[in-house]
Amino acid sequence: MENCENCGKMHEAPKPRNVQVRVIVSKGEESVHRKALLSDVIRTGDELLIDDEATGEANIVRITSIEVGDKRRNSARAEDIKTIWARAIDEVIVKIAVSHRETTESIEMRVPGEREFIIGEKVKPDNRELEIKKIKIRDGGFKSRRGTAVAAKDIRRIYADPGIVEPKRFSKGERVVIRKRESVWSLRHKGTG
Repeated sequence: MENCENCGKMHEAPKPRNVQVRVIVSKGEESVHRKALLSDVIRTGDELLIDDEATGEANIVRITSIEVGDKRRNSARAEDIKTIWARAIDEVIVKIAVSHRETTESIEMRVPGEREFIIGEKVKPDNRELEIKKIKIRDGGFKSRRGTAVAAKDIRRIYADPGIVEPKRFSKGERVVIRKRESVWSLRHKGTG
């Protein structure tokens, strides 16, 4: 029940009607068109289950933009929306930048969107151990405090260092030269390669 601004009496609020809205879902490198029945006010940042009856596919998505007429809005009633732009977050690709001093290697991991990554955690993509040093989040900020957790769906990029390798012990007087071959650092005795 709502109080009417015109007559001052109580009236039953009209029920929002379900309307079919076009949703463009970004899934990594591809975008797919879906239809969704919606009835409420929709806001950027909202998470929805988009269940497209025509294709039988369902995705959990986060709304990134709302198109009303020819303008983008932060929120709108479902019946006013022309198109919703969203990003699939049920399964995401997390990009990892691995620093090798002068070069940076890029690795991708496909993980559930709810999977948390923790600063200081060791992860093993491609059977290599990497230590997470910093995480850039989708809103533009960085997290670098050891122990801080961030869900994969909120990550733009992880910055990691190669796992710590136990240094090899050498006898007194031996010298070690570090050489780089094909973006991999290795320890070699001087004069052996």
